[in-house]
Amino acid sequence: MRVKAKKLLQESLPAERKKVLEQYQAALKVKGDPKKGQEVFRKNCATCHRLSGIGVDVGPSIADTERTRTADALLVDILNPNAAIDANYINYQVTLKNGKVLTGLITAETAASLTLKRAENQTDTVLRQDVEEVRSTGTSLMPEGLEKTVSVEEMADLLGFLKNWRYLDGSVPVK
Repeated sequence: MRVKAKKLLQESLPAERKKVLEQYQAALKVKGDPKKGQEVFRKNCATCHRLSGIGVDVGPSIADTERTRTADALLVDILNPNAAIDANYINYQVTLKNGKVLTGLITAETAASLTLKRAENQTDTVLRQDVEEVRSTGTSLMPEGLEKTVSVEEMADLLGFLKNWRYLDGSVPVK
């Protein structure tokens, strides 16, 4: 069943994402350097994810990646973030009556206000009386396009870090 589901998802991928995923399969074939991967994480992921004391909690927790996700699944999650979006991490667009547009996760709502959170833990709280429209973008807060800043080799290192971050202190050998 898993194979059938994977095939269906692959067939429904936009051509651009499919091409990127195919190109980055090479990252799964080499053993990445987790320490270099930690730096890739710091530069590219820490604005929204926290791991090993690095980053901020905006996106979902990825602390259990080494136990619950295969490197292949992580690669898909990273390069095609809109394939499966947790309802708590859908990006919203809020248009204010003055024409200003804000985006982010809705993290708090009251009868009088709405709070949005986005990368680097930035937040905006707006009064409902100032809001013209609130709409879901239907996409993840995590943007597509990481391949523009992370090479295949760096992706292998990042995957090495995500799978081995708990072991970098040397107390347990890296897998």
